[in-house]
Amino acid sequence: MHKKPPPIHLLVSFEASARHNSFKKAGVELSITASAISQQIKQLEEHLGISLFHRLTRKIELTEAGVVFQRISQHTLHAYHSGYSAFQQQFSKPTIRLSVVPFVAFELLIPHLQELESLCPEIDLRIETSMSLVDFEQEPIDAAVRFGLGDWPNLHCHVLAPSQASLVAAPKLLQNQPIRTIDDLANHTLIHTRNSENDWHKVAQLSGVKRIPHKNELVFDTYLSAMKAAENGLGVAIGLFPLNNNWIASGRLQPIIPPLDTPYNHYFVYRKNNPKLEQLACVQDWIQQRFNELAATHPPD
Repeated sequence: MHKKPPPIHLLVSFEASARHNSFKKAGVELSITASAISQQIKQLEEHLGISLFHRLTRKIELTEAGVVFQRISQHTLHAYHSGYSAFQQQFSKPTIRLSVVPFVAFELLIPHLQELESLCPEIDLRIETSMSLVDFEQEPIDAAVRFGLGDWPNLHCHVLAPSQASLVAAPKLLQNQPIRTIDDLANHTLIHTRNSENDWHKVAQLSGVKRIPHKNELVFDTYLSAMKAAENGLGVAIGLFPLNNNWIASGRLQPIIPPLDTPYNHYFVYRKNNPKLEQLACVQDWIQQRFNELAATHPPD
């Protein structure tokens, strides 16, 4: 067994082979032939002076030494990839991965990406849409726009805007079937988003009733889908402001009741120990400008 560790490229072939229990599958993953993989494994075993695989008729299995060396190779390659990622971030154009709900992405941010390029030309912004809260410890996300109380541990939470809520519907729907009291909702369909189906229970509590009368219910997986459904006259939804200010100002939706204050805010959040603080500050300023513009848009009556 050599005192020097084996060349790192041999660890790549070994790790893939051990993970797949197959030289052929490892070759497919690494875009080389199975025989080339086999030769590299043989070279690695000669370097180590010990067999790493039992070669059976139709498969391969790790030896006891192979199991131990698999852990070493996995740890080594993980450290190499992590280190190279950090190297790229330091010496190449910094990438900011931003998680937002689809409504914020398509209605608020994407139409203004050119402004970000002018404001922060050195940043490569990657927008990822999701209705779920990302786990900053487990996912490669740098920042997010969130809606809530701001009680997320280990995150810096910057308030972008306070939030109000109102019932909204298409103007034509309200013209044909006016809603003047809570009882008039008995003629309408209630629109939910999947992760906030209890919001209508909160409306009932605020209205002093046990349940909201309704004709039917529709459930959508995103807030954007729910607003599009309401815009198309499919029912009544709970709209958030200032997010929906432009939709009200353009006549796409109409508020049914005056907006009510909520305890929730829109936040720009990121890990406190994120090394990209300068770039995050630039993105935060850009997003803050978008929310300021929304707040300045004619608010719902």
